[in-house]
Amino acid sequence: MALCWSLAAQAQRSGKGFTQQFNRATVLLSTGDTIAGPLALHRSEEMLTMTLPDNTVRTLPAISVQSFAVQGERYDRSRERYYYDDFYSMRQGYYYGNPYFTSQPRPLRRERPDTTLVRVFRTYRWNRDNDYSDFRAPGFFEQLSGGPIILLRREGLVERPITYNGPYGYGGYGGGMTGRTMGYYTDVKDNFYLGLPNGNVLSLRNPKKDLLNYFHTYARQIEQYAKQNKLNFTEARELAFLVNYANSLGAGGKQ
Repeated sequence: MALCWSLAAQAQRSGKGFTQQFNRATVLLSTGDTIAGPLALHRSEEMLTMTLPDNTVRTLPAISVQSFAVQGERYDRSRERYYYDDFYSMRQGYYYGNPYFTSQPRPLRRERPDTTLVRVFRTYRWNRDNDYSDFRAPGFFEQLSGGPIILLRREGLVERPITYNGPYGYGGYGGGMTGRTMGYYTDVKDNFYLGLPNGNVLSLRNPKKDLLNYFHTYARQIEQYAKQNKLNFTEARELAFLVNYANSLGAGGKQ
């Protein structure tokens, strides 16, 4: 039980903020200049901190950044399963059946994390998922597909309950204890968006419904393509294939 409450306390502490550290990064500033060095991504604050060659630390709010690429994340091993895939091909527009990639093998799902992979982030304007607000502030989103409509991801921390019969509980105990909450643990949740050409984002709260609604002219073709290729609308790499395929049907604005 002590372990469970320790996990709960850790979840509460880490849930207040979400910072990721990277050993290498290149940042394209809004001015057009670039800077490089170790980087910390402070997700809750929409801010970067970079250690420059002279050992000074520079703080960069999202409004000052166009995009950045990172490698060498110092990650928590409990989160390894979130870093299996390389989205390089997807950022180039890859999807099953794309004639421009016929000479290349299909991107494979990685069996173990590889922090040498490059991850790309871009700045978009958003309302922080507040549907009742028209105010849009700049924020950082990871690019998972090509364009012109781009699949974006924001990772966030969520607290999930620990139960006696759950994966972090003891399991197998009866006597009315089954399903009882013992505490909470911190997990990472993917939130998906479409990056639009005007610099705004569209939230994919229900990825299948919202994606098909946006590309409504081609909804039947996209559904058929997903079925033929056994693609899941909630899986990041497979959703990237679907967005690239949708772009191929009608590139440019809302379909």
